[in-house]
Amino acid sequence: MPDLLTIVEQFRAAMERQDEAAIRRLIDVYGRSYKRLDALVQALADKIANAAPTQGQVVRMMQYKALQEQMIEELTGIQAITRDMVAEQGALNVAMGERDAARMVGAAITGEPVILPGFNRLNPDAITALLGFLSPEGELYKRIGELAGSTADYVTEKMLEGITLGYNPKKIARAFQDSYGRGLTDALRMVRTAQLYSYREANRASYTVNSDVVKGWQWGATLDGLTCMSCVAQHGTFHQLDERLNGHHNCRCAMIPVTILFPPALDEEGKDWFEKQPEAVQRKMMGAGKYDAWKAGKFDLSQLSIEREDKVYGAMRGEAALKDLAGK
Repeated sequence: MPDLLTIVEQFRAAMERQDEAAIRRLIDVYGRSYKRLDALVQALADKIANAAPTQGQVVRMMQYKALQEQMIEELTGIQAITRDMVAEQGALNVAMGERDAARMVGAAITGEPVILPGFNRLNPDAITALLGFLSPEGELYKRIGELAGSTADYVTEKMLEGITLGYNPKKIARAFQDSYGRGLTDALRMVRTAQLYSYREANRASYTVNSDVVKGWQWGATLDGLTCMSCVAQHGTFHQLDERLNGHHNCRCAMIPVTILFPPALDEEGKDWFEKQPEAVQRKMMGAGKYDAWKAGKFDLSQLSIEREDKVYGAMRGEAALKDLAGK
């Protein structure tokens, strides 16, 4: 019979497969967009190859104007795709999160991922309507609406900077590639975080309407060398139903239900797990500076997780900087 933690991990893996499929679509769209722009980048690089133009001269060039116009068109299309993807994937993850929450509670009680008789179910559309970050009038969609303009401005700044510094054509093309990729990074973060928050908030909504069975939840991180120290510090901690799992952007931690009649599934907190790890693992996960300060007693592991305010999601937890832990 699988235990609850195994089932939680299976559900998390299924969610990530859905997430990865959407992310691959976005990466593919961005890659094809870059290829369409590549010839225009090369044309501009060739134009200035044997000259030392000023920024004013560059922005008046036909090749520069053609690149700018096409780049805005490409980024505007990607912006629209990102918006649609957030809406689509948010709805899918809400439905999956509501269903998986019911099955996780069933697993906590029976050992099998079944939906218990009498378990209260919620309409996923009702959950979606309650999630402020999925509102078309909310801050997330506002940020998506700024994606094309902010990315284009950043690319322009970096290219003109390179031209002013006398970069050769190959290096200018590389500067364009690197700066244009920032738009993809932003779009991926927006989509991924909306997916993950939608899933977990659907979990919590389901737990809350079944508070006669579920009394709270535990923060479940994947404890490996890639886990950030904020999530390590939160792992295994108990939370009331009115508390969100407010992890950082792209945080993949899980909300493990704690039922009224049975003990919590996690019997060890992250800080206890971390203290048992070899020094090499601890140094790698913390970084040398934090590790040395921690061993010197400058801070406790629980202090590694701090809240920062985000305009879309409110208070989000992330790893504290060394200067905030041990002083400058």
